[in-house]
Amino acid sequence: MAERWSTDLTGKRIHLSIEGGCGGTTLGLHCAVNTIQSGGRVLWASPEMPNATRFSQLFQALNIVESSRFHAMNLIGAMDRCVDAIVEAERSLPRVGLIVLDDWCSPTGRIEKEQMQAVLDLSKRLQSETTLLLISKSGTDVTGANESYRVRSKSEFEKRGFEIWGLYSDEKNRIHLDQHGTVEHVTINESGFFI
Repeated sequence: MAERWSTDLTGKRIHLSIEGGCGGTTLGLHCAVNTIQSGGRVLWASPEMPNATRFSQLFQALNIVESSRFHAMNLIGAMDRCVDAIVEAERSLPRVGLIVLDDWCSPTGRIEKEQMQAVLDLSKRLQSETTLLLISKSGTDVTGANESYRVRSKSEFEKRGFEIWGLYSDEKNRIHLDQHGTVEHVTINESGFFI
């Protein structure tokens, strides 16, 4: 029988590169639920809130008090100001365990220098035990390297100590989660990811 996916994320810096439609936001919400159930608090920053139906499906396992430990922030305007607001929230709220930046950069092309510098600055300014999860679209392979997914700015993230994760589908539409080199076949249902 399949079991709900879980892993210890404490203090990690993760760049999750996703194929569109594979469930990147759902994985972020899944991690948020896990963090809240463990007693932590979540800061979620994105230009738009996650799909309301999907959000309520994943959060139905939480009671009203637990749900109050999810804090959404609007990720618009100058990225360095957004980072300042996130750092201020992490410092002022108790037990922040996870910060998720979803759709934090443009979906195609090189990641803009200002965006990149801002998230690297955020990574350095956070408490060491706080997990940072960046979710962005995979790049397009123009080299013919036949990679399962193409991580944008991979070497820059690796230099700064980020784990590189990927979420992609194969030719049979099976979804795979690559956790820094460990690949698992996953399925998604109403309550999240299962292995």
